[in-house]
Amino acid sequence: MRDAEQGGNPAIALLRVVQDVVLLLKDLATDPRLPRVEKVVAGLAVAYLLSPVDLIPDFIPVLGQADDAVVAVLAFRRLLNAAGYDVVYELWRGGDEGLALVLTLAGVQE
Repeated sequence: MRDAEQGGNPAIALLRVVQDVVLLLKDLATDPRLPRVEKVVAGLAVAYLLSPVDLIPDFIPVLGQADDAVVAVLAFRRLLNAAGYDVVYELWRGGDEGLALVLTLAGVQE
């Protein structure tokens, strides 16, 4: 896990958390401990998040990014339930604060 960075730009910190979520989903998509259907869910979520085509175009303020956030949160919740907290914690590349934020946004208790 990357150490939490103190101070700094909040926008950059948020971008790092988003990057960490995408990397986590990618890692879960290839993890042998997950059932195939969950790997497909993770792969589809990564493809959607990286795709330039969205259900709601990104140029629409707030709503344009909301669909990406919803996809990431729903995929994260499902994969956390399938893989378990220990696997997610092991694969998380970011800091503890970033993981705590993602768990909170996903409505999950540690």
